[in-house]
Amino acid sequence: MNPLLNQDPKDLKQIDIVKIYSNKKCLVIDDFPEIRGSLSRTLKTFGAASVDTAADGEDAIKLCSSKGYDIVICDYNLGNGKDGQQVLEEVRFLRVLMMTSLFVMITGESSRHMVLGALECQPDDYITKPYTEASLKLRLNKAIIRHESLLHIKSAISKGDYRDALDECNRMIAEGHRYAPDCLKMKGQLHFLLKQMKEASKVYESVLGKKPVIWAKLGMAKTQIAMGHFDTAEKVLNEIIAEDERYVEAHDMLAEVHSSKGDLLAAQNCTASATKISPKSILRHRKLADLAEQNHDDEVALKSHQQSIKWGLNSCHESEQDYFNYARKVSDVVKGDDSSDSKNLAKNASTFLERARKRYSSKPEVMAQAQMVETQLHSSQGNEAAAQKSHDKAKKMFQDLASPPIEASLEFARSLHAMDEEEEARELLTKLAARHEGKEDIMRVIDGITGEPITEAGKKVASGLTKKGIGSYESKDFDAAINVFSEALVTYPKHVGLNLNLVQAIISQAQNAGFNEKHEAIIKRCLRAVGNIGESHKQYKRYSFLTKQLAKHYPDALLS
Repeated sequence: MNPLLNQDPKDLKQIDIVKIYSNKKCLVIDDFPEIRGSLSRTLKTFGAASVDTAADGEDAIKLCSSKGYDIVICDYNLGNGKDGQQVLEEVRFLRVLMMTSLFVMITGESSRHMVLGALECQPDDYITKPYTEASLKLRLNKAIIRHESLLHIKSAISKGDYRDALDECNRMIAEGHRYAPDCLKMKGQLHFLLKQMKEASKVYESVLGKKPVIWAKLGMAKTQIAMGHFDTAEKVLNEIIAEDERYVEAHDMLAEVHSSKGDLLAAQNCTASATKISPKSILRHRKLADLAEQNHDDEVALKSHQQSIKWGLNSCHESEQDYFNYARKVSDVVKGDDSSDSKNLAKNASTFLERARKRYSSKPEVMAQAQMVETQLHSSQGNEAAAQKSHDKAKKMFQDLASPPIEASLEFARSLHAMDEEEEARELLTKLAARHEGKEDIMRVIDGITGEPITEAGKKVASGLTKKGIGSYESKDFDAAINVFSEALVTYPKHVGLNLNLVQAIISQAQNAGFNEKHEAIIKRCLRAVGNIGESHKQYKRYSFLTKQLAKHYPDALLS
């Protein structure tokens, strides 16, 4: 490493800095040609010999994929298409621009969510407009000298050589290097990556013992979560948020703590707070939708699915499944409801399905899945003829797929269930369960599609929760019974027995404590999940009895 780099940047001679620039390949990204030209000329006056330019995000990503750039200067606003934040997110996601490259964001944006969203992607520097050549030079010089001083450590981390990187951090800290504080921060992260949680914790303790810096508090909280010390982590995270609620990472980790402790509502609230601070994260919106689904919060789930679609455009995390998740949720919400609001929701869902078809028209598996979700939407609205016509078309499209992806197969099972073809649905799900044995996420979805779990593990869990809930019910602890059955329905939302158990527990609670608006919403959801049970169903007598009881206590909850 160049010993000059241990000096203060302002003490370095310009010739030494020019030598650093001369070995760097640079890329300037801006949609205005005059600004691209100006920045290119500026970099060359700083000493850069190789400077490429890109007019938009797509070109920038292609260039990054084909050439190894050392310095990237990118404007936030790039016209239509990807913005600078999405460019940074994608090149990091694709690993075509590692931490060994310097990424500098330039922006005239001043809105809070734009700034915080961009910073969340962690550019190496963030320069706001207007700037002069002199101020740009000062900022870039500081950034590149610091980057160059730590490059050997960053290179080792990028290669996965964490122990070598840790040794270098320790050496620079021991030498009292100018960038020893940066090394200390990386040291804590490296211990974490090496799963040396006690050592990581000691690093953060040593820093916090001198000064309550935020990065050390965040590192401490992350380490405590990994060690299972959730109460300690929660205390630290609450301190961070109390100091400044804009630290979005603290909200995310606090949501993780609450989820680990089984408080999914608190986890949802923390994730919702994070989305307000930094609303462009599609992955966070999906997480919020998932938590809202588990908490049976239809309104938040619908909104979050929509936000996933909105921010997915031009993102490397874009997925057609966001369209289907939204439309499928709508089909669930509008079932048995012929109000104008429900009709508008269904119309909106149909619009999103059409958008998915247009956007992914070259993918037959996506077109087939869109048809399946359309079937469910028609069925939930009681449009039997339209549902059957759509279902017949979806069947043909599914059969024409040479190798259906798991998403399409699961969707087809949902459509079969919606069309009361229960035997066919369970047969398909049984085959899928055998094919994907050991994949817990897929198994959980499989068990939640029809009225009864498919897998042996699912049957065992559902049976255990049923027994536990019934035990609470028989001891007249109706609140506990409601909680247990609600928890069970997170995983098995269509389970007829569990839904009826929950309805029965709520009715018994009403006989003691009276009407509860929240419980009315739960009953509506349960009845939507169960559907109109026919006389041949083994639960028909019980269903009939409970609906008569509902007419006394919750008449508005009955399906029209």
